[in-house]
Amino acid sequence: VMSMSDDNNNDSDWLKAGNIARQALDFGEGLIKKGTKVVDVLDKVEDKIHALGGGIAFPAQISMDNVAAHYCSEQDDEMVFDKQVVSLDVGAEYNGAIGDNAVTVDLSGEQKDLVNASREALKAATEKLCVGVSLGEIGQAIQDTINDAGFQPVKNLSG
Repeated sequence: VMSMSDDNNNDSDWLKAGNIARQALDFGEGLIKKGTKVVDVLDKVEDKIHALGGGIAFPAQISMDNVAAHYCSEQDDEMVFDKQVVSLDVGAEYNGAIGDNAVTVDLSGEQKDLVNASREALKAATEKLCVGVSLGEIGQAIQDTINDAGFQPVKNLSG
């Protein structure tokens, strides 16, 4: 997802920000393994964003299990990955344009249905995207997909 908060950016800035965010996310997803420290993954993802020529749009974040979003580790955080469902959220900035994306990894091997429901919800949302479609219509597509899979969306986490 790319933020359109500044009309002074040209299309190539948005594409570059999105590409940096995607590459950093792919890199970070590959680092999420049992026994790896959470803070190390976050630090390496942010280093990757810089190495790709971007800036940090917001601190890289990892959420696990019942923490739905936006967990940021402290430098002395000793938490390691084990059997969690992990969400990595990455934002890269390039010339003021922002690329923002996330991925879910199931280290437990027991939550395939949940991960699939979230991927299908994203697909349903992107299929709705076009000029003139309201955020409510996009949100409804997400909610319907998640509900149809037997899950409930987090009510206070949207946007």
